[in-house]
Amino acid sequence: MANQVRRQTRASARKAAERRGGLIKFGVAIVIMAAVAAAYITVARDSRSLDKVTLCPERPASVTVLLVDVTDAMNLPQQQDFQNQLVQLKNSIPRYGQLSVVRVDATASDLLRPVIVRCNPGTAADTDELKGNPGKLQRQWSEGFDRPLAAAFRSITSASGAAQSPIMESIQSVALTELQRPGQADVPKRLIVASDLLQNTHYINFYKPLPTRVDFTSSSAFRRVRTDLRGIDVELWQLERDDAGTTQPRALSDLWQGAIEAQGGIVSRIYNVSG
Repeated sequence: MANQVRRQTRASARKAAERRGGLIKFGVAIVIMAAVAAAYITVARDSRSLDKVTLCPERPASVTVLLVDVTDAMNLPQQQDFQNQLVQLKNSIPRYGQLSVVRVDATASDLLRPVIVRCNPGTAADTDELKGNPGKLQRQWSEGFDRPLAAAFRSITSASGAAQSPIMESIQSVALTELQRPGQADVPKRLIVASDLLQNTHYINFYKPLPTRVDFTSSSAFRRVRTDLRGIDVELWQLERDDAGTTQPRALSDLWQGAIEAQGGIVSRIYNVSG
């Protein structure tokens, strides 16, 4: 009888141990499945469907527009400083952020089209072997983002020699086509204007004595070119001319700041390109 009891006790202990082992294995399986699911979600979140040319997702993480007005040839220091600023700009674009490069031009017959549009697809630092392919991502960044932008940057430094500089009309154009797209109201936006800031058209000519902020922003000429810049961070990169002492007084950048603010924009930086 005692032997039978001992055998039953040992059998019960084995069954209990088996149940505990089964529960442990089940728990481990759940943990593994959860880890796999989390990794899958992370990869899915970090990997978006990108346009084959621009590398842009359907909804970019940010939108930056570089509007360039190089009327006169730049000297060597200006060229170097300008290129330095362009490289810093490129490196500031976050992953999935969009950069559009546009030249100042007339808008009477058509709105402006970018010289290039590219989004930062990310670099090898944005992934690892578990989440993706670092080498492939780095090649995509180099071949599809970095190199095309470097070529575009070289092309926009050449002087246009244009008789007019419709800078404000060009700002209006890119605001409408690049910065006010439906469905992107909450996307961070930045506008960078690289120019001597000497607006020169039939209606607005800053080569003449400059008007005051109030006089200019209340004029009919300003109403023709104004646009909605609310929520847009604006930088002014002023390219200095040889005759800057007479054509580009401090009042010029002050006037531009007033004009931007009158349209709802925020001037976060005014930078004088060296040279």
